[in-house]
Order: sequence, then C-alpha cells, then structure tokens
Amino acid sequence: MSPALSSKGLCFAVLFVGLVSQETDLIKEIDHGYSLAKSTDDLYTLEALVKKSLKIFPESDKLFWRLGRIYFKIGEKSNTESEKTYFFSLCMVQTKKAIEINSQSANGYFFNGLCNGTLGQAQGIWSSLGTIEPFKKDMETTISLDPSVEEGGPHRALGNLYLKLPYILGGNLDRSIRHFQKAIQLGSEFGENYLGLAEAYIENGDFVLAKNVLHVLLNMKLNSQKEESVLEWRTEALNFLKKIQNQ
Repeated sequence: MSPALSSKGLCFAVLFVGLVSQETDLIKEIDHGYSLAKSTDDLYTLEALVKKSLKIFPESDKLFWRLGRIYFKIGEKSNTESEKTYFFSLCMVQTKKAIEINSQSANGYFFNGLCNGTLGQAQGIWSSLGTIEPFKKDMETTISLDPSVEEGGPHRALGNLYLKLPYILGGNLDRSIRHFQKAIQLGSEFGENYLGLAEAYIENGDFVLAKNVLHVLLNMKLNSQKEESVLEWRTEALNFLKKIQNQ
C-alpha cells in the first residue's frame, strides 16, 4: 500500500471514530435530559435536540427510537384523545424508522409496540385483535433481542396485556403472573413490576402472595429510581393492601 493510501485510510479511521464518539456523547446528553424531564416543555426541548442530532446522524436507529420515546411520553401527558392519537402515531413513525435502519433494535420494537398498544387504548379499541397481535409480536421480538429493555419492559407489557384482556380475547392470569415474575428478575428495583404482579395475584385470588409482593416493594430502598416514581409506587402499594386487608 502506498503512503498516500495509508494516510487516507488513517484519516478516515480517525474521522469515523470521532463521529462515533460524537454520537455517543449526544445520546448520553439526551438520555440524561430524558431522565430529568418532568414537563412537556422539557420533552419539547429534548425533541429539538434529537432532531438536530438527526441532521448530523440521519441513519442513527438509536436517535430515532429515542425520538419515538419522547413522543410516547408527550402522548402520555396529553389530555385529549386527538393529542394522544397524534403523538402515539408520531412515535410509531420514528420507531419504524429505527427498525428499518436496524432490524435488531430491541428498543425500536419495544417502543413501537408500546405506542401501538397505547394508541389502541386511547382510541378505545384495545379489545381489537388488530391491535393486540402486533403488540404481542413487537414485545415477543423485543424479548428475543433484549428482554432487559426498560427494566423488563416487554415482560411487564405482556403481563399487563394478559391481565387486562378479557378471557375470550386471550386474557390469561397464569401467563400474566409468569411475565411479571420475569420482569422482576430483569428489573428488580422497578416498582411497576411488583405492582403488576400483585394485581395479577389479586385477580387470581392469591391474596397472601399479593401481600408478600407488596410488602417487598414497600420495604425496598429503590435508591436508583426517581423519587416521585417511588412515591407513586408506594402509594399504589398501600392502596392495594388496603383493598385486600380483610382477604
């Protein structure tokens, strides 16, 4: 190889490493901002940052699913059905792009399924098989790629699905319980995993098991979680215990 070609190769390698490092730094900044975001204004600020980053890295699946995640959170905070429909639909546009770029994007499949399922709920068609089957497929794909996404998120999502669905449409408390148990294994400090398992036990008439799970949650320190989330989880756990105190 000539010195000139060798020099060009070295320059390209240095440029590539520099771009990868820049993308990594941007993603760290976005994730940090997301962890601190409390209002829709905070989320809109993050949306602008991700869109700006996509101009530099237009083929980044990591940025596209994160943009979808932002739209999901805005949709959750929206008050009207039309707003929720708009943002959950927008979420799916971004997550589908992430999957098109990288067919192994576990987060892409997870948030695509989450937004699709929540969109169905917002539109009052959660009982539609047209919504249920794609949701299940996305979550099962996520599990096959990386079940630890969002602290056991795909197992938690399927646990909720089998818990909430009517039996005639596929509701199954045994499956729900198994998925929540797996979610706890993957996200041992995430309160929603315990609350979901407790609710499934309650629906199944296993009140002693439900109480045990709720007491485990209440006795945990959960130092790695947001303070407001911990407060919400503990409040809900106490409400469950009050509901079944005589059972």
